[in-house]
Amino acid sequence: MTTDEPLPDGYADRLCSLTATVESLRGTLKTDHTLSTDQRLFAQRLLYLANEPITEAVRLLPEPDEDDDSADDQPTDSIVEYAEAVTRIEQQLSWLIRSLRAGEPAAYHYDEAPTEKLTTALEYATALRDILPGVPEESPVLADLEGVSVDEVDPHVGGRGDSGGRWLEYQLQRALERWGYGARRRQHLFSLEVDVVARRRDKRQEPSDWIVGQCKDWTDDPITPAALFRLCTVAFACRAMPVLCHTTELTPRTEKLARELEVRVLTLKDLECAELPAPQVARPIVELGEWQPQYRARDDRGSFPLLFRSEPGKRFSYVPGFAPVGKDADYEPIEDDTDDDTHPAADH
Repeated sequence: MTTDEPLPDGYADRLCSLTATVESLRGTLKTDHTLSTDQRLFAQRLLYLANEPITEAVRLLPEPDEDDDSADDQPTDSIVEYAEAVTRIEQQLSWLIRSLRAGEPAAYHYDEAPTEKLTTALEYATALRDILPGVPEESPVLADLEGVSVDEVDPHVGGRGDSGGRWLEYQLQRALERWGYGARRRQHLFSLEVDVVARRRDKRQEPSDWIVGQCKDWTDDPITPAALFRLCTVAFACRAMPVLCHTTELTPRTEKLARELEVRVLTLKDLECAELPAPQVARPIVELGEWQPQYRARDDRGSFPLLFRSEPGKRFSYVPGFAPVGKDADYEPIEDDTDDDTHPAADH
């Protein structure tokens, strides 16, 4: 299949059903407290690894016709049964693979054809059968589909005991590379190891041109403020913006600090975004008619101890040359006479 050839009838509805079921299953995993920590996190990882090649395949294929009205009226509720959801994902992927194979040339002009990417997604989705409760081990969908091997997929992908936390660091590095950064893992600052550091290839004159990332892989304990303070200390020392990538939970105090310090808190789903997500700086409140702004750490930035305030250059910011502006997470260069070839942090 080339970009000039039409998609099979029913493609749009099948793809919509597939993505809706994936999102519903994600929501169910997030709220199902009967699952063990391992079950929830391994299932989330497999869904992440399945959804990524689906997204890549869709990018390679032409846009579906707006009048594609093939019927696929199966419900996509927010809460789904695991066996039904896994089988439905397998069914839609199998249909897409078979239908696309019929029109796909033997020599595809991409490194990997869309059907190969969807086959990879199907292998990861089928591995959910070994993780989720109440799901039969054997798939009724794969019996007649050639080229699918589920034996090579480890359902316990990236367990900390197997990879020492490197799996999540690698996922963050890959996402940063896709977002336009050059990224390195396991770097050192003084006597501290930094999980991921990144520098934007084409700088945007923003503090986020530099990134320091800390990854917290699955654990039985939630992330506490101590981990966040360590991340921010390293980021400030590097004059970079802090990123926390995690597959576990944050304590309420840690969530509040992350908003106040404008730490980008990323989950596996965030790593699928088209660009680096902005930090979350506020959240809805329970009160009605309450307009008082939430406390913001940036309101006190630049307020140094009295002994330091008269010293030249004593202006606090993540990155030299930038100052916070506004109520969200915007920054602007301190000096406004920089040209296109000079970064605001130059000579600082």
